[in-house]
Amino acid sequence: MDYLAQFTTYIFTLSLAAILPGPGMTGLMFKTLTQGYKNGLIMLIGLITGDLIFLLTSIFLLTSLTQFFPNFSFYMVLLSSIYLLYLAYSFWSFNGDLLQTQAPNTVNETIFSYRDGLLITLSNPKTISFYLAIVPAIFGAYSLKDQTFALMIITVLTLTVIGGFYVFFSLGLKKFLRNLKIQRTLLKGLSLMMFILALSMIYREFTPHLT
Repeated sequence: MDYLAQFTTYIFTLSLAAILPGPGMTGLMFKTLTQGYKNGLIMLIGLITGDLIFLLTSIFLLTSLTQFFPNFSFYMVLLSSIYLLYLAYSFWSFNGDLLQTQAPNTVNETIFSYRDGLLITLSNPKTISFYLAIVPAIFGAYSLKDQTFALMIITVLTLTVIGGFYVFFSLGLKKFLRNLKIQRTLLKGLSLMMFILALSMIYREFTPHLT
């Protein structure tokens, strides 16, 4: 019964974290808008791969990493903040038409779409905090390894459903986003959101070291 409650909590928390717009699903939305649903789905696979990497790290390596590298979480957050600032700059400075930047479905473009998804997840502070802090709290230190396979299956299925919704929802936004002013407003709003998130993360990490 405890396991049922733990898995239910995990599915609910993971679903909520994935549904709430963040760098991962925002990037997935724009990948679909600019390069089509096929590249969007490839990027989704990259996003899920990053989640599985963090999940397995939380299960098998977290204790060892914190023992050998006491400042591991600090450097992870710092790198994540830098990448978020890069994404914020990219969104803010984009001057093209999102709907006119379709890329050909080449092998290289497929690889780049997968890479984009993987890098965004690996630098996503929401993902980092979820797998390295929240997941161990849900299951406890001793039950995670016993549930590895089940957790991987649940994670893949949950993220596939929610990510697939974002991909096909993005296709429905095309008519709405034909107005370039609406595109600019949306991009700059998302850019500010990522910029503020990155600065808040840096502030939280550096403040204890300055006091």
